[in-house]
Amino acid sequence: MANQHLLERIEAVRQQLLSGYAAGRTMSSASKGREREAFIDDFLKNVFPPIYRFGTGDATDRSGLRSGQLDVVIEYPFGPSLPAAGISDVRLYLAESVAAVVEVKSDLQAQWNEVISTARQLRPIKRHLGTSMIVGEPPPAYIPLIAVGFQGWKRSDTAVRHLEERADVAVLVIEENIFAVDDKMAKSSQTRNMRSGA
Repeated sequence: MANQHLLERIEAVRQQLLSGYAAGRTMSSASKGREREAFIDDFLKNVFPPIYRFGTGDATDRSGLRSGQLDVVIEYPFGPSLPAAGISDVRLYLAESVAAVVEVKSDLQAQWNEVISTARQLRPIKRHLGTSMIVGEPPPAYIPLIAVGFQGWKRSDTAVRHLEERADVAVLVIEENIFAVDDKMAKSSQTRNMRSGA
């Protein structure tokens, strides 16, 4: 049986995110960049424990491959990252210190090619965790990418079709309550429409 208190709180948070997005929808492109900041400041930083750090920048691995600019990087709490002097929010991340990358878009359907471009840059970057204490299943060598759209596809099966093209990307469409992840990113393939509870 679903926990009604939890569902109501999640729905209220979703509505707050959508309200913030709607307030800036008619603004200039530069102002719309606030969507990413709102998703980080109003959601991620308040949901995750303070041991996690969120930022933006590039990721690099042992072989010297570099990802290119990443929208939102979620860092593991045990690894370093390198800020530029005087600019603490743009960093060079060691692949092993990156837990996941989030790409925030106004409209995931309209901007899907941008997500694919980021996925192509990120996928070759490999984490080499070596001998470390891991609770549960070890993370994959590649860095997971979660594409978040305030708007996007209206149906979960359409999101799934796009995931078949890029199995290393998970999708969240806030407006439609759609979350989809391929089985390469999770133990079993799952697609959920949170509004229907399916």
